[in-house]
Amino acid sequence: MASSKKTPAAKKKSRRKRKKSGLSQGMRILLASGFLLFFVALCLMALVALRGKLLPEPVFVYEEPAHEIQTQKVYDYADIYALIENQLLNGPQSMGWRKLSSTSKVQIRKIFGDFPSDLFLAELITHIEQTNSPAQLQVNREQGIIHLFWQEELQLELRYRVPDKTQTQRGKIAIIMDDMGGSLSTLHKLLDMDLPVTPAILPGTDQATSAAALLQSAEREYMIHIPMQPRSYPRTNPGANALLLGQSEGEIRRLVRSYMLAVPGAVGGNNHMGSRYTEEAGLMRIVLDELKQHNQFFIDSRTIGSSVAFSEARKMGLKTATRNIFLDNQEDVTYIREQIRKMVRLAGSDREIIAICHPYKETLQALNLELAWLKTQPVDFVQASSVVHIY
Repeated sequence: MASSKKTPAAKKKSRRKRKKSGLSQGMRILLASGFLLFFVALCLMALVALRGKLLPEPVFVYEEPAHEIQTQKVYDYADIYALIENQLLNGPQSMGWRKLSSTSKVQIRKIFGDFPSDLFLAELITHIEQTNSPAQLQVNREQGIIHLFWQEELQLELRYRVPDKTQTQRGKIAIIMDDMGGSLSTLHKLLDMDLPVTPAILPGTDQATSAAALLQSAEREYMIHIPMQPRSYPRTNPGANALLLGQSEGEIRRLVRSYMLAVPGAVGGNNHMGSRYTEEAGLMRIVLDELKQHNQFFIDSRTIGSSVAFSEARKMGLKTATRNIFLDNQEDVTYIREQIRKMVRLAGSDREIIAICHPYKETLQALNLELAWLKTQPVDFVQASSVVHIY
């Protein structure tokens, strides 16, 4: 049997063959690995490019777009009366009311509280006009009377005490900056500003708890910006763990308590979005009860005119108030400066006003530009807790 062992001459010949055949085995593995890495990198680059074309970049939505909450609902008189009841009979200027007898079908109510400001009424009239209903509001400030017409027939008369023309009380303005907690640098800029703006921290943001700690060390009060379902949901997302229709009472209470844990030390809350959620009295009562149990107030951001949040809080004896003006519906410095001056006019010499804004760079710039002028105005700028009341 022939031996299988190679002779030295055969081994030498085999080595010459391998040398002629090309690269060594190690080099071939190295090149194969490099080619594989190159191929994977090309695939990843292609996927990223494809994602950029097919998927839009994520955008953080501060508030639901105004046009999203408009509906095609047909409004009847009951809807308009509910709006009047919410904004005037139980509104921010009403201290209660009494039904007066009438010989006609016209309902008459005596309202305890000052006559609403021109700007407040102008906003209410705009809400009514947007319903495209045959309702009309007529105002007679000199006589202290507001009339509500339906199809040109008088239906409701509200009688107010005509305020004295000479009043010495200074107006109060509380500015709330919503959607805080995303950036500590923005919060530092706010704290450096010589103006007592109250931050409302969104519990789902990365820096929510850190922002609360920073504000505590600065001895500044802050609120929870409570995420709630908007009318445009799910196209507009109020954020993770938001309050949504259909949740059980237990789930609602658990979520509200989780917000308090995420933003410890908050003195109150206001709604983030919520144009749909704040229309639901039953759901709002659960949220408000949880706040009341923890000695916190609630301010209705009033993202929609049909919100019942403020009126429900009043009924429950919770410290409450409602937003009067948004400062930055447009992210434009000139527009925001005009809104800031409108805010001061709205306060006048005797009203308590709540203005809401957002951490836009344009808003911070406008506030800084108007700061010197604001210091000369006959109004006091206060924290949000100074303008909430139990009715």
